[in-house]
Amino acid sequence: MSSLIELKDEARKINAWISDIMNDAEKTGAEKSAALDSLQEDYHRVTTEIKNSERASEMRGKLEDFQEEVRPKSIDRYEVASPFAPSNRRAIANEVLRHKDIEKIFAVKNGGREEYNLNMVVGLKDASETNNLIGEGLYGTSGPTAAGQQPFLGGAFGPGILPDWRPGIVEKLFYELTLNDLITEFSTTAPNVSYLTESTANLQANAVAESQLYPFSSVALSRTYAEVGKIANAMTISDEAVADAPTLYNFVQGRLLFSIRRQEEVQILAGTWPGVGGLLSFAPSFTASSSGSLFGATSNTATNVAFPPAGTAGTGVQAQTVSSLSYGRVVPGPTGAPAGTYATAISIAEQLMDAFIDIELQVFQTPNAIVCHPRDWQLLRTAKDVNGQYFNSAFFGGDYGERVAAVKSVWDVPVITTPLIPQHTILVGWFDPQTIQIARREGIRMQMTNSNGTDFVQGNITVRAEERLGLLVYRPPAFQLIQVNHT
Repeated sequence: MSSLIELKDEARKINAWISDIMNDAEKTGAEKSAALDSLQEDYHRVTTEIKNSERASEMRGKLEDFQEEVRPKSIDRYEVASPFAPSNRRAIANEVLRHKDIEKIFAVKNGGREEYNLNMVVGLKDASETNNLIGEGLYGTSGPTAAGQQPFLGGAFGPGILPDWRPGIVEKLFYELTLNDLITEFSTTAPNVSYLTESTANLQANAVAESQLYPFSSVALSRTYAEVGKIANAMTISDEAVADAPTLYNFVQGRLLFSIRRQEEVQILAGTWPGVGGLLSFAPSFTASSSGSLFGATSNTATNVAFPPAGTAGTGVQAQTVSSLSYGRVVPGPTGAPAGTYATAISIAEQLMDAFIDIELQVFQTPNAIVCHPRDWQLLRTAKDVNGQYFNSAFFGGDYGERVAAVKSVWDVPVITTPLIPQHTILVGWFDPQTIQIARREGIRMQMTNSNGTDFVQGNITVRAEERLGLLVYRPPAFQLIQVNHT
């Protein structure tokens, strides 16, 4: 059964497919209906499994409060061997005695009268970050003695007042993965992929008079190779974590898979060997601003550009740094403006149209996606005319009494926003199977062993997750990388 993390990821994909169907202007109503019908089975399966998973988690959490209690005559004679202070032993012993399995140990018969064997030493597992091997520990980074973090109230009756133990885990939030949805993929069984490209097409067909020599044409082919890289992750957990906390263990497993998926997006954009040769590694071959450009944009090279940038919230991923990044177009700031003035929204929009034409003149197709940082989209989205009216719909609807759909697009080309790409950087391209594809050698797989190093004698298990894939960029000129002036 899939984890809740995997189910939510699958739900996001289905939601993206539904959006693509409904936004496809070329489909008729009947075609859209048929396409939605094809997703119906997956939709019901995923939504049902998500509901069942959330319901089961809630039910388990509620039932934890209704365990059978064993009440001894006194707990004063218990000896508790624990890493906590002696003053906490009474509270810990009370919690131990509430467990239904303790009755099997404590209840003895003495002449037909039931008594309790009060001579027992209870050992508690160390919950420190160093020794629990499941992250930050049972109490988080602040520890059990921090203000507001004590599991039980103070006072004589404090240990007897149980908290309201809420089911589930409050998950960290991460920005949405978007880039992979733009690229189709295929399966491969090889560690590298090779394909032929037509490097030269010298076509000389022409009109020929009777009995005259025919013109000769020629073509040249070249072979290109794309290597399959590996994305991997691993962690070590204790035997007790697997046996005693299955819900937490499943959550951690899901996080391993989740981290692989997030790094996959980074690698596809900015990766280098031994990972995936990312799209930006082809940037020197992207289309640059042409000499016929209406706006005379120049090119530029930036060094050590990180994807995602340092300090980005919700990354959940190790950043990749491109040591030298070629921009085919630089959008200048306003003429005569002081240094540090950001380019205007109108200037950016006009330069985007110019980039579209550059690409169209190379691959004869209009780009189908603009990828940029949310702040760059904000600048475009809030652009106003000379009357102070928003070009896109205003915050209460359209201007001049007309309601305009607040779609993410510029010149009818969809805009994809993601914090993965730095502010001031805009990627424009024709993301099509004729242009770019992912070759997947292996999907994500997970393995575990207790034979890693000293795991066996320490009672640990090492879990690893990995996948193998490569990126094929058939036509680098179908893309242009734009830098917005901000210095």
